[in-house]
Amino acid sequence: MAMSWTLGSVSLSGMMITLSLLLSPMALASNKKVEMPRQACSPDVSTWQDEQSHHTQHFVPVADNVTLEVLDWGGSGRPLVLLAGLGNTAHVFDSIAPRLSSNFHVYGITRRGFGASSVPKTGYTADRLAKDVIAAINALGLQRPIIAGHSIAGEELSEIGMEFPGRVAGLIYLDAAQTYAIYDPTRGAYLPDISQLTSQIAGMHDDPLNAQKMTALLDDVSILKHSLGDEIAAIKTDDASVAGALGSGPSNSEKASFAAFRCFISKQLGGTFPEDEVRQGFTSNATGGVGEQKAPAFVYNAILKGEERLHAPDVPILAIVPVPRVPDLPVGSDPAKREAAEEMHTRMQEAQIVTLKRQQPSAEVVRIPHGSHYIFLSNQSEVVAAIETFGDKLR
Repeated sequence: MAMSWTLGSVSLSGMMITLSLLLSPMALASNKKVEMPRQACSPDVSTWQDEQSHHTQHFVPVADNVTLEVLDWGGSGRPLVLLAGLGNTAHVFDSIAPRLSSNFHVYGITRRGFGASSVPKTGYTADRLAKDVIAAINALGLQRPIIAGHSIAGEELSEIGMEFPGRVAGLIYLDAAQTYAIYDPTRGAYLPDISQLTSQIAGMHDDPLNAQKMTALLDDVSILKHSLGDEIAAIKTDDASVAGALGSGPSNSEKASFAAFRCFISKQLGGTFPEDEVRQGFTSNATGGVGEQKAPAFVYNAILKGEERLHAPDVPILAIVPVPRVPDLPVGSDPAKREAAEEMHTRMQEAQIVTLKRQQPSAEVVRIPHGSHYIFLSNQSEVVAAIETFGDKLR
């Protein structure tokens, strides 16, 4: 059986797609240039002890029998809290956090289900995950921090901004202003629509002849039909674009150590991936190489099931968007089909920007051409500059 490591999440016409680097037989590839030069990565040099030396680790209670890992990189200025994408932990920010600490006191929170945080059986809805973040902020005694979130963390940002607007100074979406975070009712979004429809159906059992509920259910069925059609079309376009792709999975030597596997991942993403984060996602096998994925599958599924219809909150917002974005999928043999898929994803990104600006006209958008989904790795200098500029305006 092939092992996989979830690297994050992106929105595909409303559906949150989990990205995996397959240890066999195929890995992510790109045919676009990443603008930021990569740091040197040596498969013979381990970096995780140095990465760990720049932060301290704490654990804070957020609910009964649930504690979250918090990393503290220190620094001065307003607190800045970093939230990782699906499958990642706060350690994914090990390279950018020290740079941000020049202007902020930087913290990272690992959500429940991953890394060193608790792995309860329940509590993975967007609402509960957002409340976990607020509980951690309370435990740390932080006053109106800026919260930055990557990928699926966008849903936590929107929930926090909607439910606790007075608790934050601003929100930063790192390729996170996707449909699971900012819902457009005119286009719909597959997974949030399913969640809504499931809730509507459950309510019908209690009052099956209520005409108002029947009408609402019919409306939601119509929305789901539209978003599901868009989803199927997008999947077909992506499938066509990867047809004929050559396998490019890591070699045995690249799987033999965490340092070597870190270099393989970094090459795929276009930015240097922290070895410390690799170790959070995998066990070590008997020979010191990359072992099994740590996070159980039910956690991923529960987070997907917990997506909601959220909107852009009425707080200061910065969205950093890689558009056009480096392809997330393997490069197929037909350039025209690959180009069609890339154009589709660019249209989707631009549509989300339009939705954000319509819902929150004051939101700031920074476009970074040809960055990766891990924009804070592939274009770190640009991201640091954008965050610092945004933070200065809030002071």
